[in-house]
Amino acid sequence: MKINASILETINFHVSKLPFETGGILGSHDGSLIDKLVMDIPSDKIEKPCSYTPNVDFLNDSIQQWKEKGISFMGIFHTHFGGAKMLSCGDKRYINAIMTAMPHTITYLYFPIFVLPERILVVYKAEKDGDGIKIFQDELQLLP
Repeated sequence: MKINASILETINFHVSKLPFETGGILGSHDGSLIDKLVMDIPSDKIEKPCSYTPNVDFLNDSIQQWKEKGISFMGIFHTHFGGAKMLSCGDKRYINAIMTAMPHTITYLYFPIFVLPERILVVYKAEKDGDGIKIFQDELQLLP
């Protein structure tokens, strides 16, 4: 995943001021470099403590606004604490549900984890693979 360094700096800045288990959406003006970010706002619908529950209405509205401006939705990031760098079973279920709901024109999305307290981004990519979804760790490329 190629990401503008300023986006990673913004994530780092915001997660230090937000409650545990937060996230946001990633976008791109050119369809390849992540250069747009919307931080999620807490929802009233907390499904489980110690897990990220996206504010789906807010994020979908943001994605629609991006679409109107020619910005591509590229994925969702969220935080993990205690140095957890791997996707949880719940993360994988959610990724599969999102990928299944995407139109056929969206063949892949990114699902990075911002790991705390290390403050590193571990990137996962989900790709449609025939009738299924393949999820794997991807390389992080920081660009100016």
